[in-house]
Amino acid sequence: MINQKAIDELIDWMVDGARPAANPREIIEGICTRLTTAGIPVDRFALFIYTLHPNLIGWRFTWTPQAGFERAEGKIGLFATDEYIINPLPTVIEKQVSIRRKLADPTCSHDYKIVDELIAAGFTDYFVQPIIYTTGETNAASWSTKADGGFSDEAIAILERVNRPLARLTETYLLRLNAATILSAYVGRNGGDQVLKGKVHRGDGEEIEGSILFTDIAGFTALSNTMAGPEVVALINEAFDLMVPAVESRGGEILKFLGDGFFAIFPHAGAHGLTRTADAARAAVTEAEDKVAGATVGTRISFRSAIHAGRFHYGNIGGANRLDFTAIGQPVNYTARLLAAASAMSLKRVASELVAPHLGVPAKRAGVAEFKGFEGKQPVYAF
Repeated sequence: MINQKAIDELIDWMVDGARPAANPREIIEGICTRLTTAGIPVDRFALFIYTLHPNLIGWRFTWTPQAGFERAEGKIGLFATDEYIINPLPTVIEKQVSIRRKLADPTCSHDYKIVDELIAAGFTDYFVQPIIYTTGETNAASWSTKADGGFSDEAIAILERVNRPLARLTETYLLRLNAATILSAYVGRNGGDQVLKGKVHRGDGEEIEGSILFTDIAGFTALSNTMAGPEVVALINEAFDLMVPAVESRGGEILKFLGDGFFAIFPHAGAHGLTRTADAARAAVTEAEDKVAGATVGTRISFRSAIHAGRFHYGNIGGANRLDFTAIGQPVNYTARLLAAASAMSLKRVASELVAPHLGVPAKRAGVAEFKGFEGKQPVYAF
């Protein structure tokens, strides 16, 4: 028997924003467990949402009483696979209609791949709904049960009641998810988090310490002059795909891509912070170089890198309505000049006198160079 009071409380909770649930796991688990407790025999729930992400087309969230909440990536290219095409999602999303298959009924149509999969798993009913946002954009959610006879008419009516507040919750979550993803993609993981926390005014930021890495492609100007624009972009992207993970896996954050190179920071604090982050930056450089050299792209390009460290401002800078979240300060400028010196001295990897003893490998003084904006000749170390 269905507990209508519990269903009303569930709807009120969803309309109120599912507080204090703050993530999809808590929201979906809350909805599904409350439904089952109220007498709706949900044995599988699935929600597919499109997202703005450089490498994904969307996310699929599922819930079952046995496995609980699970999240899976929808890779780019998913729409060309049988998993998507030979299933009801395209129809539900494009036509904004619900589709139901009474799996225990001998006359049930086997027109979708998932129908046979669910029957084989012991399910008796399958109900897919469009999740329609205020903008008209549509995603989809499905409910499945193993109950004898499938969902009752009353249960289907309740799932239809749940649909609209579920759409509002999903849309709200997706807006936050897209904002975080896009900010992270364009201004860096930590920078994006700072912006979402409200640091959106000029001057907002903080003074931090860290190791600084600048890198670029050796001989890039001559190389790019012989290639078409799309070819150059493809070449750079292929190299960055190999280099970026080496930086991020060691706690580095890439703040900016500078045409054929990038600028990254490895924040640190404490007495041994410099040793830790300088070594991390060095390890990222050597791993990235090895990966590029071992790939096809390595037959055409190689990278130069420079590492320094210091205290700098990390935050917003820009015009009234156009800001950038980045790092600025004397150590940042010094690292850029150090990279220029590497080019002039035909060196592959260089470090400043400050970080040379902290790289975790021997560094040899390769000479001195004049840095624009800095007095006197500066020592340059190769590693």
